[in-house]
Amino acid sequence: MAVVNSTAKKYFAGAADSTIRKRLFLSLLAKHGRLTFGQSGYDSTWNVEYSQPPVQSHGASGEYEFSEHDLYRQLNLDWRGYVATDKMDYKNYLMNMGPTQIVDRYATILPNLRKSLDDHFHGELYVDGGASGNENRLHGIESFTGVGTTVAADLIAQPSDSGYGGKSTALQNQGGSWSTDLAAADRPNAAVATDWPDGNGSAEYDYMSPVLVNTTSSSWGTGSTAWEDNCGRILRRATTWLTKNGGADGRPTVYMMANNLFNSYQDYQEAKFRNVIPHAEARDLGFPDTLNQDGVMVKYEFDVDAGVFYGINVNQMELASLDSVLFGARGPYYDIKSDAYLFKAGFFGNARFNPKYFAKGASYA
Repeated sequence: MAVVNSTAKKYFAGAADSTIRKRLFLSLLAKHGRLTFGQSGYDSTWNVEYSQPPVQSHGASGEYEFSEHDLYRQLNLDWRGYVATDKMDYKNYLMNMGPTQIVDRYATILPNLRKSLDDHFHGELYVDGGASGNENRLHGIESFTGVGTTVAADLIAQPSDSGYGGKSTALQNQGGSWSTDLAAADRPNAAVATDWPDGNGSAEYDYMSPVLVNTTSSSWGTGSTAWEDNCGRILRRATTWLTKNGGADGRPTVYMMANNLFNSYQDYQEAKFRNVIPHAEARDLGFPDTLNQDGVMVKYEFDVDAGVFYGINVNQMELASLDSVLFGARGPYYDIKSDAYLFKAGFFGNARFNPKYFAKGASYA
């Protein structure tokens, strides 16, 4: 029996690599070293930088001022999990052996569990883990994209998620200030009442605030509110906002979008260029249908809702697993009480994001 058990475990070998290769999001996380294993502790805790030490002007003489500066805020999330199970009665195991066997069910149980996890897990990276009913699901991107007041003329929605990792995503929640040089009618969001994300200000002002782009705004300058007319401007503006406010580290890696938006984006690109240029990094990872917008990947994704896109910065997030692999497998184990072989595969961990470096686009008003 011990030989059977140890041999069966090999059926799950390479599952993590297989899963990663099939999804651009996970492939990018792996390439950039953003998958971490062997995590531990009561919860998932990490720091985000919310402030910077003040810079003093100084002349040729005089004493320097010294004080201790608290630069960080700590985020905390609990660990989440996913499990797929199966079993095979010992009688069925015996009947499935020999020359009459059509499918070796015993040998395919773990690969089928892995495939089920493959198909289900990737979409969880977008889930709102704080929503009712999602208490055991990942804290995905939607966990910090709640919106406040937004009207049709606003280019962005007002960030207003109450508690990602225990901290609000609202602007100025930890103080700070932002410029008000633009005329009120030209500000990206009227309710925000500052130039943000245009203009400039202090680090504290937006340290937890994602850029939430109103794709159907009437202010994109084309006279249209349609995505196919404005998509180029929308993505360029989102890239500029994220990179300007986050520095070189703020540049998004990929815009992951629903296929209806991607199809319209392809049409927009085709009208401008005879040949639509793929993104070299994504092509080298095995995703040749990924396009290039100002150096940022543009890709469709099955798990993204219609009419939505996400600006993802893989270097400002982490997928943390409590196990030594992405999906841990247990079994087959023979249970004498039920006279059956038991199989289990799953994930325990969570995702961690720095919301400031992410964007979402949707029809907010």
